[in-house]
Amino acid sequence: MNRILCLTVFALAFVTIAVANENTAKPAQSSLPGGYSPAEINPEVQKVAEFAVKTHAKATGQSLQLVKILKVEHQVVAGLNYRLVIEVADASNRFKARIVVWKKLDGSLALSSWEVIPAAS
Repeated sequence: MNRILCLTVFALAFVTIAVANENTAKPAQSSLPGGYSPAEINPEVQKVAEFAVKTHAKATGQSLQLVKILKVEHQVVAGLNYRLVIEVADASNRFKARIVVWKKLDGSLALSSWEVIPAAS
């Protein structure tokens, strides 16, 4: 009889703990491990964006100016990848670009990609 009572109490405790854990609010996942996560616009991000615009302008021979930083994400790698959406102006119009800049461990910057985002129709 004691054995049945002990098993019943154990089973009841197990079910109670399982239900309690299931009803507990789970923290929201902001990003996948190793993936990009949201970041704030700060002086470092401003410097990264200006570097990207200057580097792309020099590579393409265009006269470009950074208008606004619209979105920032970062990813920890051997250094830090910054993925930004920026608004840029040339001599005749404004457009958006999605860029990736790698901040190396020594602090130097490298423009990894520059993709113009097509204007919505």
